[in-house]
Amino acid sequence: MEDQILRLGVQAIMSGLATGVETYFAANEFDFIGKVREHAPDVAVLTAANRRLWTVVGDAGGVGETGSAGGVGGENPSPRLLLVIEQHQTGDLAGLPADGYLIRQDLSAAGMARALDQLAAGEMAIPVELGRSLIQQAAAAAPVKRRGALTSRENETLVLLVRGLSNKQIGRRLLISEHGAKRLVSSVLLKLDATNRTSAVVKAIRMGLVDEATLADTAN
Repeated sequence: MEDQILRLGVQAIMSGLATGVETYFAANEFDFIGKVREHAPDVAVLTAANRRLWTVVGDAGGVGETGSAGGVGGENPSPRLLLVIEQHQTGDLAGLPADGYLIRQDLSAAGMARALDQLAAGEMAIPVELGRSLIQQAAAAAPVKRRGALTSRENETLVLLVRGLSNKQIGRRLLISEHGAKRLVSSVLLKLDATNRTSAVVKAIRMGLVDEATLADTAN
């Protein structure tokens, strides 16, 4: 993290988490890439300014883009990306795809622990305050266009997408194959005109397809 105060704060928070959570801190960009490849972590924490490192690692044959099925060396599931964003960046999540988010101005030990628990459970970590902010932005913004109405099955899939579930997990919840779940996810993204899962979640919130109760359930 480029901000020394933020870096020291995150280190203090991570060091104070429950035992059993093993953490590694990178001194610079090259060190980050090396540690991800060496240790194959479950979660990587980056700031929005350094999110490009995620792509760099993926392009070099390590960790793929968030949500991909690849992994370090092709053996382990890809780490999940937890992004620390600034308050003013909350309206641009579609351009910052990740598995979870924390707002720097609201960073706390409790928030970090909750986000890590959600990621460990295979869910998307998104603070309730952030979801509410997106809903408020939606009320003031022009309607977001979509290509067609979602079917009941696609609506079920969308809720699971909001919770950050993978295709395999969605398949299990809906009692269908992973391939069938992938088709449903692709259909949802197409109808919402979304380029990735994060974009689909943001657009769904802005279109009023996701209510505050669903967001609250996701954040608890």
